[in-house]
Amino acid sequence: MTTMTPGAFFRDLFFESLREPRTAARRLFALDLPMQVRWLALLLVSVLTLIAANIMLSTVPAAEVQPWEQVWADAWTGLPIQVMSMTVFAFAIARIGALFGGTGGFADALLAVTWIQGVLLVPQGIQILLFPVAPFLASLIAIGSVVLFFWLLSQFICALHGFQNALTAFFGVLASLVVLVIVFAVVFAMLGILPAGPEG
Repeated sequence: MTTMTPGAFFRDLFFESLREPRTAARRLFALDLPMQVRWLALLLVSVLTLIAANIMLSTVPAAEVQPWEQVWADAWTGLPIQVMSMTVFAFAIARIGALFGGTGGFADALLAVTWIQGVLLVPQGIQILLFPVAPFLASLIAIGSVVLFFWLLSQFICALHGFQNALTAFFGVLASLVVLVIVFAVVFAMLGILPAGPEG
């Protein structure tokens, strides 16, 4: 019996995530990775995401870069924000899923969020390559990445919590995103990056 190398395994898992995401999610969870490895994977993906964000912003005129984008792409603030946002998102997915009768825990939710973010780095890399020569096509890929994110996450949540209906998982995703947006809107407002609201 031929043993699959780690590289071949994750390459196969990547394409399976696009074809049959629920099956891919079950294979990923079945690895039963130690919690330390999950955190290291989260950190690695966060660093790669930060690098991709900086490369993308380097192609945009400085005057068009928003303050929150500068903070998110900064090495000293962006990495903690990225790690914290993915952690909060995973926690929200685990807790909100439990409210709907889901059986998944935080550890696998963290692994799912990390893996999906890693998968999305591929179209993001293609978008970076295309943006200088074909900005319209790069914009289409950006839109497709958003659709891919919601689709993958809905399917992974179904596998995580044992849901059959992807629509339930989709609303769970939206609820999790609302929680995440509220948390970071408050944090950014406290930092003075975003306005806290009209003054009385």
